[in-house]
Amino acid sequence: MEEPELPAPKPNSSEAVLDEFARHRPWFIRATILSGLGSSMAWLATSYVIYANSGSVAISALVTVVSSVPSLLLGGAATSLSGKYSAAKLYVWGGIALGLVGFVPVFFSLAGELATRNLLLWYLLIGIISGLTAPAGAMVTRFLAPADAVPEFNASITKAKSISSVIGLLLGGAIYAALGPTWIYLFSALTFFAPVLAVLPVTGKAPQAVAQGKLREIVHLRKTNPGLRAVFVACVISCFGGSFSITLPAVAAEIGSGAWILSVLQTAYVVGGLVVVVAVKRFHLRVKWGQMQRLCVMVAGLGLVGMAFVTKMNASPGRVFMIVVLLLLPVGLAFAIDISVLAALVQVHSPEKSRGSVLTAYHMVPMLVFPVAQEFIGFMSDQFSLAAGFWICGGVLLIVLPIGKRMGIGAAIDVLDDSDAPPEVTAVVPRSVSVHDRHMEATVDE
Repeated sequence: MEEPELPAPKPNSSEAVLDEFARHRPWFIRATILSGLGSSMAWLATSYVIYANSGSVAISALVTVVSSVPSLLLGGAATSLSGKYSAAKLYVWGGIALGLVGFVPVFFSLAGELATRNLLLWYLLIGIISGLTAPAGAMVTRFLAPADAVPEFNASITKAKSISSVIGLLLGGAIYAALGPTWIYLFSALTFFAPVLAVLPVTGKAPQAVAQGKLREIVHLRKTNPGLRAVFVACVISCFGGSFSITLPAVAAEIGSGAWILSVLQTAYVVGGLVVVVAVKRFHLRVKWGQMQRLCVMVAGLGLVGMAFVTKMNASPGRVFMIVVLLLLPVGLAFAIDISVLAALVQVHSPEKSRGSVLTAYHMVPMLVFPVAQEFIGFMSDQFSLAAGFWICGGVLLIVLPIGKRMGIGAAIDVLDDSDAPPEVTAVVPRSVSVHDRHMEATVDE
């Protein structure tokens, strides 16, 4: 006589949540691609219009300033909001607000008022909304990620952004030439809602908000955790080096006229992100991340120094164009890997109760460094030459390599392995902490 078949055991609640998140991960990545597609098209149009109107690299850099400063000023408010509401809810609310604000340049374009000041006003509104919901993006990425594959999931997000950027920049250049900027901004506004639709189904299953602490607790955490401190320093270095991207509209203008030239240059810069997943998987648990980070800095530095030479070459525009594109490919890949690895290390090794606060502080690093660095590079490029901007960015990256080794930055990053256990931290105050992120977002994509 056969024994009756026993019902399969029900998975515990944590396993069920993990399974539900697993079903939503592909939709989140697809939504990231669609949203990135619209954002990159709008970024191309804005960069082209502002430089065409002003002819100044420094004025072009004001886009980064007005979109980043609100995040610096609203850090406390972001911390408070992330302590009251779950990351998923903040992400959804922020996405809806961004989508509505996204229609602003559409109206400006239809009215014939697509002036520099109006585009800067639009990015200021985006900066305010992004600043208030700063922790949400990275925290949503963190709870959606598989517990044992956070670096790989971050790399997948980077790849998704790169795919959308490549398509968006190329498509944006063609649409701008054929139809003008209005349709670009309209499509961009609609794509802001894609991530909202992807995250909305998990708002009831996502981790709830926890009591938040103060950002000043990060100071103590950075003192007691040399690994995280080193990651913050590495982020500052990466952001300064990456500020060269503000010169690309000027480089395109020197090569020739037409938005398509700028679209190809910007595409070459971001296309390296398409292979970042393969790179991270290949080196995961095989190479110390400190060594990988130093290699990325060296490759980027050498590439930027090479571009400084190219911009001073007495060669035809076509030849300069081809060489700049070839140099941007490895430079973009180096920055893409660097961003992915650093973001994963911060997300994995932030103490759970302090994770929000650590991610908020990390998110504020590019918000502070990019505006200052890009304005500085823009000023130097306007006053001297484009080569000066490339020399400064590339030179700084190469100079910090021996300095960082002497200071033990790479060795400190090496200590952070790829386990999902956060480092042990001793707190001097009650641990009610929390809030935010990103290098993975940041950056608004430059």
